[in-house]
Amino acid sequence: MTSSLPVFIWIAEHFAWLGLTLVLMSIHAIKNRKSRRELLASVGLTFGVLILALMVQYEGGWLKLPLPQHWLAELVTLLMGLVLIRIWGQLLFGLLLPTLKFRVPQIVADIVVAVAYVCWGLYRLYATGLSLGEIVTTSAVITAIIAFSMQDTLGNLLAGISIQLDNSIGIDDWLMVDTVQGRVVQINWRATTIETRNWETVVIPNSLLLKQRFTVLGRRQGQNQQWRRWIWFDLTLDTLPTQIIALVEQALRETQLPNVATYPKPDCLLMSVEKGIAHYAVRYWLTDLACDDPTDSVVRTLIDAALRRNDRRLTPPVVSVLMTQEQQQQQARHKRHTAERISTLKKLSLFAMLQEDELMTLADSLRFAPFVNGDQILRQGEVTKWLFIIIKGEAELVFEKNGRPLTLGVLKQGDFCGELSLLTGEPSSFSVIAKGTVESYRINQEMFQSLFMAREEMLQPLHQALNARQQELVDLLAREANHQPPKQNKDLLNLMMKLFGRE
Repeated sequence: MTSSLPVFIWIAEHFAWLGLTLVLMSIHAIKNRKSRRELLASVGLTFGVLILALMVQYEGGWLKLPLPQHWLAELVTLLMGLVLIRIWGQLLFGLLLPTLKFRVPQIVADIVVAVAYVCWGLYRLYATGLSLGEIVTTSAVITAIIAFSMQDTLGNLLAGISIQLDNSIGIDDWLMVDTVQGRVVQINWRATTIETRNWETVVIPNSLLLKQRFTVLGRRQGQNQQWRRWIWFDLTLDTLPTQIIALVEQALRETQLPNVATYPKPDCLLMSVEKGIAHYAVRYWLTDLACDDPTDSVVRTLIDAALRRNDRRLTPPVVSVLMTQEQQQQQARHKRHTAERISTLKKLSLFAMLQEDELMTLADSLRFAPFVNGDQILRQGEVTKWLFIIIKGEAELVFEKNGRPLTLGVLKQGDFCGELSLLTGEPSSFSVIAKGTVESYRINQEMFQSLFMAREEMLQPLHQALNARQQELVDLLAREANHQPPKQNKDLLNLMMKLFGRE
């Protein structure tokens, strides 16, 4: 004798729904990889229930249980309904509503599915012949017992609903609770889960979260997510604060640092002055809150490089101690650095004609000029009074044509730039931009003038080296940028003579 719900008849009657469900599950699995495990679990439950239905379909069948056959059939029907409710809950809240641009908080979706479970269970009880009044009375008693024994759990549940409905916290928000900072990754029935930058997962009960003060980092109504950071540094008052602020802000705004917002613009402020030390702060807006310390480090490096290029150093703690050994070490370092600089100068065609004593004088006048990634060493159209010699790192030669930057080549260790402006007063025909960290030596125009005023015969070989260098750049512009070669300036020597007062 067959049961009241033969499985094959049930499948045939609901084939269209089962087919539609399977198609939607496949689409959902393709579009959302995170839901594949849940969908596979639902499919496994479906097949498990179908197998159970086959085993209890016939009296005296494969499954021997001390229960009436119709009870087993009702159990299979109940389980199949629960599985389908679970699947359709996933499809409704994970696929259909998001497709319509309507997103429901996860905790609300869970509650709707749970209510559907309860309603289906009550309906199946009613279908077996149980009185509706008895069902309501029994469910009310059970609900009262559950509510009394699960006060904390219900408190967390209601707190979780409140958090999501009033939009005070959302997924991917960055929270600061006491001393813990992290990104919200889940808000479920019981707790809110955040992941910190240290790869720690912190679980905070929802009711506890609402009872204390918390801060949502980087969120402002109607604005993109970004968080203001402060970088402090100290300098003596040897230079006007307005000059320090101007050079730091210029470096910050010209260099496109990763994870630093262009608006609001970063700025530099004089915060206080104490015992002859000026305390400055750079304020910038962080766009990726997971990269706070690395971005702070990049900004500090940029500040230090900008100060060093202007012969300024971050001020260490002021301690007056006389140490002869330290002075000897400094002298030894100075000699070693001078030897390294002379070796670098000898490799450059511009200085091949200099004698040893002249190289020594020139080496002592060199200034160390570091740059960070994206710094502009030289700007197209700029008339600079510095010659830059790259000793470490690489920089790009960039020519801007019709507002479009074209990369012409790369300067490496031993290459130099800025010689045209330095020696002729002509503007640069290209920009030079640092690729990563670049270390360079910088020579000023006054040093050149002092050398060539003493030895006028040096101008001719210098002119030849400069002429060859310019011809290389002209050819490079013509080949790489499809640019009409500029006319070679035949008066370079006269321009040099004029600039150095040798007319």
